[in-house]
Amino acid sequence: MYSKSELNLINNQFEYIKKYCIYIGNIPAEVSKTDLIAKFSVFGEISNLYMKSFIQFCDVKPAVVRYRLMKSVKESSSLHNSRYIQSVLIVLPLDSSYNNYFLPYNTCVVVYTYNKFGMVDFYQKFSKLGDIHAMKKATNVMVYISFVSERAARTILDTKPTDIHINVQTINHVTRNINVCLIDFEKECTSNTAIKLTLLYNRSIGIFGLPSNFTEAKLHDEFSRYGRIEKNRLVYDSTGHSKQYGFVYYEKHLSAQAAKQEMDRSDHTGRKIAVRFVPEKE
Repeated sequence: MYSKSELNLINNQFEYIKKYCIYIGNIPAEVSKTDLIAKFSVFGEISNLYMKSFIQFCDVKPAVVRYRLMKSVKESSSLHNSRYIQSVLIVLPLDSSYNNYFLPYNTCVVVYTYNKFGMVDFYQKFSKLGDIHAMKKATNVMVYISFVSERAARTILDTKPTDIHINVQTINHVTRNINVCLIDFEKECTSNTAIKLTLLYNRSIGIFGLPSNFTEAKLHDEFSRYGRIEKNRLVYDSTGHSKQYGFVYYEKHLSAQAAKQEMDRSDHTGRKIAVRFVPEKE
């Protein structure tokens, strides 16, 4: 447990770094951290990443990516409403209002369609299966429906799309809404504090521009003086030659912070290396 002063410090630091973060919703369940990093790193260097683990009965999940530069946040927002496998992504700056997507998990479903639809028609058809509390059109092919009761939501989930009497060609599939209170930073609880710490601090660093003859043993020796290392590795090409960069994963974030501060732009046999925080992949 954290003291009140510690929580205040974490919250204040998190408020500052929010402008470097994006919220990503509707990520297909089969997508890994590595997949997400590959997709979003094209907009800039990623410092940290939090991704919600798979939840039963859900085929989508949310994540938060922290970039090193603010311009990456704006550029990555271009993926908002874009298709990703069988889903449509929600990509918004974390410091913007995205509460429209936070409807109750137990009573809310997400309906994916093959084509554009009319909200009035949807309301009339779905209200026959249960009383509707709210509907929100997220994209031209996706709508959130929040029911009054959990029973109504379960009925929808158990009903085949072809049995919902709109146009058979309209509804693709229906799933639970996971983009809800699972990343609720306003609520003071242990899980939310853990997410904030994941985004604030990083135990992993990448070291770039290493000499071609640098070994993993040398990498460990050079960086273990800043703290206990869980693992470290160099990256090699298909021929076995070093790509001249590697990664170090520390047990504590303070070790990574010290190593970055001390070793970034340091000289190694006439070469200046670059040390950056990197998100730990699976």
